[in-house]
Amino acid sequence: MAQKMQFTKARIEALEPVPGKRLTVYDEGQKGLCIRITPAGAKAFYCVRKVEGRVEWIRIGDADAVKIEAARTRAAEIINDIARGTNPAEQRRQKKAEMAFSDLFAAWVKDGQTKGKKSLGNDERNYRLHLQGIAKKKLSGITREQVRTLHTKISSGSGEYQANRVLELISAVFNFSIHVLDMAGINNPAAGIKANREKSRERRLHPDEMPRFFEALATEPNRDMRDYFVLSLLTGARRSNLLAMTWAEVNLVRKTWTIPGLKAKAGETITVPLTTAAIEVLENRKDIMGGKGWVFPSTGKTGHLVEPKTAWKRLLQRADIKDLRLHDLRRSLASFQIDAGVSLAVIGKGLGHHSQQTTAVYARLAQDPVADAWQKGTDAIMVAAGLKKTAEVLPMKKKRSHA
Repeated sequence: MAQKMQFTKARIEALEPVPGKRLTVYDEGQKGLCIRITPAGAKAFYCVRKVEGRVEWIRIGDADAVKIEAARTRAAEIINDIARGTNPAEQRRQKKAEMAFSDLFAAWVKDGQTKGKKSLGNDERNYRLHLQGIAKKKLSGITREQVRTLHTKISSGSGEYQANRVLELISAVFNFSIHVLDMAGINNPAAGIKANREKSRERRLHPDEMPRFFEALATEPNRDMRDYFVLSLLTGARRSNLLAMTWAEVNLVRKTWTIPGLKAKAGETITVPLTTAAIEVLENRKDIMGGKGWVFPSTGKTGHLVEPKTAWKRLLQRADIKDLRLHDLRRSLASFQIDAGVSLAVIGKGLGHHSQQTTAVYARLAQDPVADAWQKGTDAIMVAAGLKKTAEVLPMKKKRSHA
């Protein structure tokens, strides 16, 4: 017999999930209204009616987002629509069946924002750069062969690693339509497509390339690009974190940059030591910009700098450096630290690496050895670039005078 009760906020909050199956409880205050609880504990309101011999489950909304009285009102409206010959469930199925990939991706992004998904920035960038060819296609019109061809094209144009990330994104978005939106008749066209075999990348800036790299930086006409590339190298930070860096996260007195857990890949706060050279770059930017908001502001949608692809290509051409990616600068700092004799555990703490094997070691480390490691790494970089001798720094630009 169906379980019923008078819906109240307290009673709904007290409902516990049942392992292995969905629990359905009906409201005594409104005919057809029920709440369903998944085994994972998610709760949502539905209106259940029999239409033309078929039981229709019409979703009203999540229980934590829709008030009980609003759910009752909506259930009554659905029942009236059905009495007038309209089937809201069928209308919804038809609408979803006609949804374009761009619409589905927008819904997926909105869901990810609600859940605090940290990789959305990369996902939106991959969508913008690689998925415009299928963005306007209806979901039913996107085939496995089209996705396979796209994967092959990206592999040859942007690299095998990037192609795999785009393939994973397509698969995740379609799985969202199937398992979260309950879209009937939709198949995942990315399922079964073999990803590229990935090899660990070992590219770094080598000591003999450093002078050319810094010479090219010195002639970069865009100050934002120049400062961004220098800080990428001197902090070893991930691209997404540095692009979204704010002055509120920077403490020039303590010489630290604190990346909050909401921005960090592993969800834990990262304290990045700021070396002498990094402080100099930031102090000069602060003098010019006032030290509020984004460190690298932009007039675009995000409000901060995004995708410095053109400037990076321009820099590498001037420096005559091949096959170097922005992320390789992060690896370069770590490699110079290793060359300077810094332990892997200390390096991992400053870079924000996270794993079961190393977390306990990182947690016991003080910040002092990490800061010292960053100074050693950047000192080695400056020596290789010809900007520093063994003890005395050769200035990149005129130092500011302090009263």
